[in-house]
Amino acid sequence: MGRLQTIPHRRAHGMCPVNGIRDLVHWRSGQDWSNEFLYGLGQGGGFAYLRFKAADPPRQVYWGIAGPRQHKYLAELLDAEYTDFENRAFKFSWNKAREAMDAGTPPVLGPLDMFHLHFYEDIYHKRHIPIHYVLLVGYKEEQAYVHDTDKEDIQEISLDELQLAWDVNVPGLGKRNRLVVLDISQHLPPVDMLIRRSIADECQTMLHPPVSMVGISAMEKVASEIARWPEELGKDTATQCLRQVREYLNSPPDLEGDHLTAGRDLYITFLQEAGEMAELDFSEAIGRLRESIAAIPELAEAIRRNRLEEAAACFQRIAEVEAETYTKLSEIVGSAT
Repeated sequence: MGRLQTIPHRRAHGMCPVNGIRDLVHWRSGQDWSNEFLYGLGQGGGFAYLRFKAADPPRQVYWGIAGPRQHKYLAELLDAEYTDFENRAFKFSWNKAREAMDAGTPPVLGPLDMFHLHFYEDIYHKRHIPIHYVLLVGYKEEQAYVHDTDKEDIQEISLDELQLAWDVNVPGLGKRNRLVVLDISQHLPPVDMLIRRSIADECQTMLHPPVSMVGISAMEKVASEIARWPEELGKDTATQCLRQVREYLNSPPDLEGDHLTAGRDLYITFLQEAGEMAELDFSEAIGRLRESIAAIPELAEAIRRNRLEEAAACFQRIAEVEAETYTKLSEIVGSAT
C-alpha cells in the first residue's frame, strides 16, 4: 500500500528551503515561478543576529531568512492553510506526513542531515550538513519518495535513513522530525500585489524591525560587538561563532564553499524578475545590493584571518549600503496593505 503523486519539479542548486513550495505552487496554481523568485517573495533579503547563552554557538548570524519563518510567511502571503509539526517522535511525524500525502497536500520535510542522504555521493557518510529540506511526493512500505532541489528525478529514501536524517535540531531552522504542510490554493492573489506586499514587508523588517535581533539595526549590532567576542566569550567559543558567521556568508551555507554572496545574489534575481512582472524599476536598489555583495568576500577574509576590527568595518559598511537599498525599495512599492 502506498502513494506517488506526479508534481512538476524545477531543479535549482542550493534552494532547498523553497524548492518544494515552488513545486507545490506550480502544481496547484499553474504559476511556474523560479526558485529565486519564490525565495525573494518569502523575505529572502533579511538579516538576523541571534544572541543566546544557551545556544551552540551563542552568537549566530543569518542572512536571508530561516526556513520555518520563510515557510510561514509564504503561507500567509499566498493565503495558504499552514500546519507544522516538530520535536515529535519519528513515527508520529511520519504518520502525519503520510496523512498529508493522502489528503492531497504533500509536506515539506526538514531540516534533514545530508550525511544520511545517499543521493549526495560526495557528502553521504562523510559530512554532517543538517540544513536540508525536501518535498515528500510519495511513499511505499519502508520507502519515502521526494523531490530534491539538486536532483531532476524523484529520489528514494529508506525509512531507516530518513529517521536518521530527520533527527536534527538546528536553531532557526527547525527541530527534529519537522514537517510543514501548505495547502496552496488554485487561485493565488495577483502577482503584482504579492510583489509589492512582500517587498514592503521586507523593507519594514529591515528598516523598522519589530525586535532588535533582525534588520539593519541587528547588522549594526554585530559591527559593534564582533571585535569583542574573544574577550567576552573566550577564544574557543568566539572561534566557533566566527566559523558560523563565515559558513553562512556562503550561499548555500558551507564553511568550505566559495560562493560568497550571503544570498544577496538570489534577492537580486528576485528583484529583476519581480520588476518585469510588476513593471517596476528596481535598478538602483539592485546596484546597491551589488555593492553589498562586493564586500562579502572581504568580510569572509577578515574573519578567516581573525582581523575582527576589519570584519566590524565590513559589517558597518554593508549595513549602510543595505539601509539605502531598502529605503529606495520602500519608496518604490509604498507601504504594505
